[in-house]
Amino acid sequence: MSEEFLGTGWRFPILPDASGRLGYAVGEESIEHCLRALLLTGTGERVMRPELGTRAHELVFAPGSVQNLRDLENSIAAAVLHVTARRTGTAVPVLPAGTALTRDPAGRIVFTLDDDLAVFPLAEGTPVTVWTDRDRTADLPARRGVPLLAGHGGPASARFTLPLTGAHPAPGPIGLLFELDAPAASAPSWLPGAVADVPPPAELTWSWFRPGTDVHGPFAKVEDGTGGLRRSGVVRLHPPADWTTRDTGILLSTPAATHAAPPRLLGLAVNAAAAHHRQWHTASGEHLQEQTDAWLKLPGQHLLLPEAAERLLEARVSLADEEWRPVPDFTFGGPADRIFVLDRTEGAVVFGDGLTGRIPRPGREASVTYATGGGRAGNGGMTANWVPAGDLPAAVTAASLVRAEGGADPETVTEARRRAAASLGEVTRAVTADDFVTLARTTPGVAVARAYASLGEHPGHPCTPVPGAVTVHLVPAVPRDDTTGEGFVAAPLPDPGMLCAVAAHLERARLLTTEVFVRAPRYRDVAVRADLSGDPADRARVSAVLTEALRRHLDPLVGGEEGDGWPFGQPLHPSVLLRAAQRALGDLAVVTAVAIGLDGAEPGEDCREVPLGPVDLPVLRAVRTRIVPAVEPGEGLA
Repeated sequence: MSEEFLGTGWRFPILPDASGRLGYAVGEESIEHCLRALLLTGTGERVMRPELGTRAHELVFAPGSVQNLRDLENSIAAAVLHVTARRTGTAVPVLPAGTALTRDPAGRIVFTLDDDLAVFPLAEGTPVTVWTDRDRTADLPARRGVPLLAGHGGPASARFTLPLTGAHPAPGPIGLLFELDAPAASAPSWLPGAVADVPPPAELTWSWFRPGTDVHGPFAKVEDGTGGLRRSGVVRLHPPADWTTRDTGILLSTPAATHAAPPRLLGLAVNAAAAHHRQWHTASGEHLQEQTDAWLKLPGQHLLLPEAAERLLEARVSLADEEWRPVPDFTFGGPADRIFVLDRTEGAVVFGDGLTGRIPRPGREASVTYATGGGRAGNGGMTANWVPAGDLPAAVTAASLVRAEGGADPETVTEARRRAAASLGEVTRAVTADDFVTLARTTPGVAVARAYASLGEHPGHPCTPVPGAVTVHLVPAVPRDDTTGEGFVAAPLPDPGMLCAVAAHLERARLLTTEVFVRAPRYRDVAVRADLSGDPADRARVSAVLTEALRRHLDPLVGGEEGDGWPFGQPLHPSVLLRAAQRALGDLAVVTAVAIGLDGAEPGEDCREVPLGPVDLPVLRAVRTRIVPAVEPGEGLA
């Protein structure tokens, strides 16, 4: 059909084109935009034409629709299990993906393994050993947090020895759980909120070695669920053909340890596999044949599936060797479309009415493969009573390594409407400086604690503001529980993967005329001299308390008067630091003056503020104390 006949109309939504003029659509594209405007307009929404529009927005949230079930698909409880298995004649049995395990006697709560798992023999009572700069094996059972790859940008490595026994080849990958002390924004790999495609914070190399010998080599394949030690995850190491269980050593190394802070290892377990609250079934034969024989060629035909009521997740349907596909609802279906929707409440697949979706013919041979599970019922604590949910050729038991969590019941229509209303306030486009900050901090998969949008800053033109340029400076979330502990990073810098992820997120949200750059903040070294009146009784304690107080007050994450980080570019006032110091010291000493030095200069400014650049943050490098004579009675106004 000619474009002249189809005509020209406004694009929907109404937006300017590349030249800044009102955007139009021509021909078939114009029809597409008209239909989009019609479907996205609710009936009664337009005051002058209340009949214009559809009820599509209501049908999308209809109970039992695949849309709800897709939401539920992201709300299936997940766990990581430590599996033991014995099989006669096999030293290293392999459990295939989909192996079903249950933790309750009735067998209603069934989890299935996500991947194949080779179950290696382990020396009973022997722990995994960890060596970084020293032997850290004793820290793991106490969950003290072992800093890994603390190279500060340079080469770093860590070695582990697994408690494997015998000299058996590997019929499958080694499954290891690396449990890390990671921010909540970096969800573990097995949970629904995990983001799979975030660039790693550092380039890691995994290799194996045989302790006490020179035998070593690379793994044939590595599936790193930790995303480069950004989050907790299951690592699957595929050994080469010449590897045996005598090769118990693992070397983890990097040429540049560019993590924002050294990853802190809380736990490491062997023979680990992720599992989800999902179980697959197949229904066919007499049970379904009775239902299809009773069908009439009328709308509303359905198939009830065994043990699927309130538990149905997804399904694949075949009728007389013809595949039918699931859809969110029948709104966009045609009379000849082989489509169906899922009814989780009834545990059934429902077919169309002949206008929106084909009516299936009676008496046809049916086969349905479907999954059940999901919901809050799958959540649970740490249990060691997992057993097979069906017949297995090996004696299998399992124990939880982490809590089973992430399960949620399908949202109701009311909850969906409430969520839709709340989403109206979400920032999805980067227009103002606050928009850039919000989008940067909410980048999926990375933990950005703070961000600052510098309008007009262009890295290629540092001395001149550039219209349309925006540079966003990031401060990553790193531990702040112990500012004097091992692995503390005073001036945290975003890792390369974080910079790439935030840049990609902002690129999708920016306006057409905006250039976006993502950079680290500029830290300025600060030295402080505190004058103390008289002679404190415990000068070492005074110095320690003073240093801790000033470090926290100037900290980029927990500093400032509000405790949410020193503001970008805020000048340093001697009087403000004096007040913070005296508040921390209390009766230990009297602070009479504070002097500030910047970028290696000796502390000398004790009256006027010390300015910082707009994207600068202070980092305390040195604190010195000086004893000055106390004010004698009778001096001044006394």
